[in-house]
Amino acid sequence: MHISPKVKRQIRFQNTLFLLIFLVLISTLAWLSLQHEFEADWTNNKRNTPSDATIALLQKIPEPIEISAFISKNSKALISETKHLVKNYQRYKTNISLKIIDPIKETDLVRELGIRNEGELLLKVGDRSELVVASTELSLTNALYKLSRTNEQWVLFLEGHDERSPYGDSNYDFSSWTKIMKTKGLHVRGYNLASNPNIPSNTSVLVIADPQKDYLPGEINILLNYIERGGNLLWLLEPKEIIGLEPLAEALGIELLQGMVVDPNTQLLGIDDNRFTLIPEYPNSPITNNFNSMTIFPTAKALEFYGTEEWDAIDILETLPRTWSETEEYTPDVALEAGQDIPGPLVIGLSLTRTPSFEEAEENLDFDADFETDINDIEPRQEQQRVVIIGDNDFASDAYIGQAGNLDFAMNVINWLIKDETFINIPNKTNSDLNFELTKTNQIIIGFSFLLVIPLLLLLTGIIIWYRRRKK
Repeated sequence: MHISPKVKRQIRFQNTLFLLIFLVLISTLAWLSLQHEFEADWTNNKRNTPSDATIALLQKIPEPIEISAFISKNSKALISETKHLVKNYQRYKTNISLKIIDPIKETDLVRELGIRNEGELLLKVGDRSELVVASTELSLTNALYKLSRTNEQWVLFLEGHDERSPYGDSNYDFSSWTKIMKTKGLHVRGYNLASNPNIPSNTSVLVIADPQKDYLPGEINILLNYIERGGNLLWLLEPKEIIGLEPLAEALGIELLQGMVVDPNTQLLGIDDNRFTLIPEYPNSPITNNFNSMTIFPTAKALEFYGTEEWDAIDILETLPRTWSETEEYTPDVALEAGQDIPGPLVIGLSLTRTPSFEEAEENLDFDADFETDINDIEPRQEQQRVVIIGDNDFASDAYIGQAGNLDFAMNVINWLIKDETFINIPNKTNSDLNFELTKTNQIIIGFSFLLVIPLLLLLTGIIIWYRRRKK
């Protein structure tokens, strides 16, 4: 076939024009890719996307966040992993910077900061800083929690009546819980009303945990005054008597039901002691929203809110229907007796809220060195007042806080009381989609397809093309 010079010029012009249009299109797409970013997380559990709690926290921190990672240049994989983690945060907060520091070259700085292991991170927000040992979302977000607390949060445990101690080394004390609270930026200490009769106004939460001796009348008045002026309270009870705290129960509008909760459902999970109460599901409440872990409460006490109009009560812990409150002396073979015992479901946890409408009276507060605060900087407590009453102490003790979801629940309670709901429920994400498992049938189909079907299709296609060309 003869092609004239004119046709050749037209073809050459069309090819040149196509090439120019193609190059312009590619250049435009490249320029747009530099101006705009699009990312999608297709992993099974969105492990490359920060949790909702992390995103909400980042939105609450207006200051720039500076992150220094102490990693040697030879640790390429660790550098890549750290950059990937920080990049996930930068997608939701643009003023986050990352600097890689070689600890081998910066030995003086490493010694000054107390860096012990390669991969540690130093976070700075304003003039506040925090070290992070593990490069994970949980560790990084926990450090940001601490740095975001611009106001000191004090959790006071009453002492002086053989209460459970936040720093005791017995298995019924709360030292493990205290360590976790301190990692969240909270300040925890014991407080004796006999030596310090005025509860400081910068107390975030006051904790009453299983006193063994009666409170003095003056101490009861201090507690009632604390509640009256809007203080937040966590009251942990046990099945025995409440040791002279009846006026406090009356002020809160709660009644303690007689006896101790018995839960035969524990036998289904291999727990022989039916004094352990299992809570697998929770009523709808701000403390237990999106909380799905089972919790265990040894020797629990049932509660009831008979209420006043000023308090709004929500059940946060409710036992299963097969439970009951045993009013007689407990024995291992105890059984529900109709007309005598109190059948379930029973409430063993309550949250109370109200908004005080009074003006705070002038107080002559005795601040010690740890609580030194200018009285003029203390605002009257007109915000929502929060109280939680739980009919058990052991769930948060060193012996049981590691069981099931007890620790997460205990932290949810504290976070709600100090009004840090954003910090509730930070999930740990696992790589659940790294393994691709096939059934034997699927393996046979795929193997048969690659070994036989695809080669036959290619051979058949070649034969058809050869035959058509031969025919022409």
